[in-house]
Amino acid sequence: MSVMTTPTQLRIAAEDLLRAEDDGGLLALAHQLREDELWPSLWAPACAVAASRLGRQALARGYLDEALDGGFFQPEIFEGEVEKAFGADPAWPAIQARFAANLPPVPLLLTEWPTLTPTLPLELYRTTPDREELLRPYLPELSGSAWNRALTLLHWVTGRWEHANDHVAEEQDAVDVLRHVDDDGMRFACVEYSVVLSHALNAAGIPARRVGLRQRDYHAGWGKGHVVSEAWLDDLGKWVVLDGQNGAYWSSGDQPLSAPELQAAFTAGSPPAFVAADGPLAPDTAAFWFTYFHHIATTGATWAETFVPHFQGAPRVSRQLVRSPADVYPDLGEIGLSMDVRADTAAVRLTCRHPHFLGYAVQHDGVRHEIGAADPVWPLPTGPGEHEAALSVRTALGDLPPRRLAFRVLS
Repeated sequence: MSVMTTPTQLRIAAEDLLRAEDDGGLLALAHQLREDELWPSLWAPACAVAASRLGRQALARGYLDEALDGGFFQPEIFEGEVEKAFGADPAWPAIQARFAANLPPVPLLLTEWPTLTPTLPLELYRTTPDREELLRPYLPELSGSAWNRALTLLHWVTGRWEHANDHVAEEQDAVDVLRHVDDDGMRFACVEYSVVLSHALNAAGIPARRVGLRQRDYHAGWGKGHVVSEAWLDDLGKWVVLDGQNGAYWSSGDQPLSAPELQAAFTAGSPPAFVAADGPLAPDTAAFWFTYFHHIATTGATWAETFVPHFQGAPRVSRQLVRSPADVYPDLGEIGLSMDVRADTAAVRLTCRHPHFLGYAVQHDGVRHEIGAADPVWPLPTGPGEHEAALSVRTALGDLPPRRLAFRVLS
């Protein structure tokens, strides 16, 4: 056979001979294939199989020893041919041991990492960015934690006008409502309190949406519905219901409650504390307002075991129906992880669902690393041994609770 002029031509020719089981032809190329970097991992064991099939067992064992000396550990790529060629050899157990010994150690092993719990896409109740810019001058001065800012906005909205059963057009936003209040002396109902509070929270960097509440037997009668807001509070790591009309929220101990928590309490007949600081309602009204948590729909979804698509005597459009609130209540502090490569080093690429995130903080070995949102990749340390890192979502209001990453560098 003529000498191959390029490594690529040589490999193609050898692959064709190997596929055709042209054992003599493959052995004729052995002296050239020995110069190829794939000699110990592919060509030497291939020549060993070829020599064995031709009855040249001593030559076959010589090629196999070259492969083993070069680190060969994958007899399975020959689909049982290595076992056929050498399985009857008394030294076969020792050969198998050498295959196992040649297997390179795992260089890096991830043992624990954060994940994103599957949920539906998050839908907030926001106005457009340009309208948020117009809204911000209306807002009170905000400081402190996300929870402190949310309470400031709650009390501000409650005091902006006195409740009345009037409404703006559905397409109007918080800026429109506030202009009607300031310029026209208009007064509105729970719908508009929730519009202004939800839009204001988002404009302040606090993820928020609206929640529609309904009492039992809401298909008939009137006054069966109420609308509030709910916000994700970074420092609390949870969703919290805020009633803009009443300047109120509900709590268990010192923990303000989410809509699913309030519905569970309603179902169990266990009313939580009603906190109406600076609001117009007295605590003895709590029992009435708590009755609205029979049925709940948040921005983007309605959840229920069974569902009546009528409200106060008429069929109504609903949001997407889901079975569980877990489908629409993502933990915005969760972090997802995938693998990347930086400068030939394994790295982790981070992702999250927080709509106002700025990036990530990685705490490792006493050092804080800030990872930007544009390229959220952290190269993993290469020092041998056990490693732990704390990964946090960063927002303008601080770091969210950390998630654990653990890995082992073996080589």
